[in-house]
Amino acid sequence: MADWVDRLLARSQVAPRTIAQYAAGLRYWDAWHRLRFGSPLALAKDPSNAVGSEALNAFIEDHLAIAVDGRLQMRMPPSIFNGLREAGFNARIDCVTPSTSDWRLQVVQQAHRLLGLQFDRKLIRERKREIYAVWEAERAALGVPVALPMSATNTVNVLLGTCGNDRAGIMDAALIVLLCRLTPHQVAQLRFTELLPGTVMEDDEEIDAVTFTIRNPINDFQTFQPNILLTGTEAALIKAWGALREDESKGDDWFFVRKPRRNVASALDYLWIGRRIRQLAKQAGLADASGRTTCSPQWLRKAHERQWREQSNLVTTAHAARIGTHSVTRIVRQYLNRDSTRPLQ
Repeated sequence: MADWVDRLLARSQVAPRTIAQYAAGLRYWDAWHRLRFGSPLALAKDPSNAVGSEALNAFIEDHLAIAVDGRLQMRMPPSIFNGLREAGFNARIDCVTPSTSDWRLQVVQQAHRLLGLQFDRKLIRERKREIYAVWEAERAALGVPVALPMSATNTVNVLLGTCGNDRAGIMDAALIVLLCRLTPHQVAQLRFTELLPGTVMEDDEEIDAVTFTIRNPINDFQTFQPNILLTGTEAALIKAWGALREDESKGDDWFFVRKPRRNVASALDYLWIGRRIRQLAKQAGLADASGRTTCSPQWLRKAHERQWREQSNLVTTAHAARIGTHSVTRIVRQYLNRDSTRPLQ
């Protein structure tokens, strides 16, 4: 008889290889949960139950990195670590990478979606950047030179981990998020009234949202999608800075300004923004042994655009049609421009 993992994944419409990866991830979760709590994972029960916040937090805590005796280890108790290894998991690995933990969290989230169960996605969003930030901090404690070949998402998470809760930190976080979509010049020219805060529904959950339109696109990517929608954590970070700006605004409409002095606020410029991001990158350990870093505002935007292209349906369409991604982008843009002339129904 098929076990609970096979029965659950039988509902999925993904490729066999992906199902095998999901199955391995869920069996890891079940093995970890039995060692941690002495009981099967809630999803393994009949009927299945949602994995609670306590278990999610415990999973993240157990898999956070810590530097011990010159090497990285996971923070889980030795009994759990040894039990997982005896079960065939984490062989020859003292500490899993953040991307591995991220993947396993995605697996359990997908299982909840297949079963129609509620999942604490907000908790995962809030703690995800901590996973990467702790990893980099502990590597830095070991003196490991960090010149990260990381994805845009992971790099942004590490940068956000350096941002404090004071005015400067709140502004830094909002800057980082927007620089993934805009150039420093565009960010410096943003007006307070251009960013529209609100909420959207996602998986029957109301989450933060912020929308704005790129006024003067600088490349095909921005031209193709000038209307930007930020949701979840990204939107919350923008809103936090917007609320602070609203409190201190003296009639100026710039979204980003330096700390007011003598009731006069000065807008940021692209040179200041570039220096600030490079400074934050060094603080986050995104630099080589000499202190140089390739992480700049331009890198953030281009890496985000490249990652979006690689993961988007456009690329899938292009590959299936055996044509270039730029061709698909041009065709869709022409269609949208044609369609935009029609009246709304």
